[in-house]
Parts: sequence; C-alpha cells; structure tokens
Amino acid sequence: MTRSQLITKVSHDTGLPEAQVELVMNGLFDSIAESLKQGEKVTIAGFGRFEMRARKTKSFTNPKTKVSSQLEPTAIPGFKASGILKSKLGCKD
Repeated sequence: MTRSQLITKVSHDTGLPEAQVELVMNGLFDSIAESLKQGEKVTIAGFGRFEMRARKTKSFTNPKTKVSSQLEPTAIPGFKASGILKSKLGCKD
C-alpha cells in the first residue's frame, strides 16, 4: 500500500477529508522522525516501537573495482512490532 492509498483508505474509513488525513499523517511522521533524531524511542501502544539502532563497522568489496573498504559505524531507524500487532497478523513470537 502506498502513502496515497493509505490516505484514501483512512479518509474512507473515518469520513475525514483526504487533505485533513494527509495533514495528520504528515504531522505524525514528522514527530516520529524528530523524536528519533533526538535519540528518543517512540512507542505506540498496541502497534510497536520506533528506535534508532546502532550499526557496527562493516567491510565490503566493490565488485567492479575489487577495492575493499569499510562503512563507518552509524545509527539507522528500526521498528519492533508489539505483541498485539503480531497477534492481529497471526504471527508467532
């Protein structure tokens, strides 16, 4: 499902105009991104937790040039689904 399809579905399900749904969605995503940028975790009860995860140094070889290099350690955003979401999807822990 794409972003625009999600906006249309939420609009249809709630009866809210698509423009309003899009504003709320943009605000939600911006707030999550800002919190992650500040090193905070964002937990949405019954859905899951967004957090920044450390990525270790990684070695790689460029297949064209055969030159080996290393990627510096960094942090990437991650998501962990809640038990409630997993059970709604029929997943087993």
